[in-house]
Amino acid sequence: MYERNDPLTSFRFRVRFLGENKDVAGFSSITGLEVKVETETYQEGGSDQVISLPKGVSYTNAVFKRGVSGKELYDWYKKTVSSIYNKENLPYRDIVILIYDTVPSEDAQPKWQIILESSIPVKWSLSELNAGSNAVLIETLEIAFRGLRRYE
Repeated sequence: MYERNDPLTSFRFRVRFLGENKDVAGFSSITGLEVKVETETYQEGGSDQVISLPKGVSYTNAVFKRGVSGKELYDWYKKTVSSIYNKENLPYRDIVILIYDTVPSEDAQPKWQIILESSIPVKWSLSELNAGSNAVLIETLEIAFRGLRRYE
């Protein structure tokens, strides 16, 4: 019998800190989940052939956006800034992004888990404040991370 394997949708996800069972917040979007093997080109001697050799791995910063509804993320950013000023250990956290193929519920199991290892907030911002608009106020948190793992 044929088993259908539909692609995952990009709108069914939750975000947690590793080791915690509650969601950090409901985000409207997450971008920047990218890992890249850096290469350098090398001209082989006695040949016209140019080859690419791996030299390292780089990660882009992840950008989390959501409607303002709590202060846990801002408190993490504030603690990071305070730690820098006071020369204390930085509050690195592992972030887990749970991706579902059904509507997330208490019983639903994620289809994928992406873990951003040793994450630290590097930028916090708010959308425009405009008295002539009725748009939702959007909080943006940019996060640097040292590793990315994916589990199915």
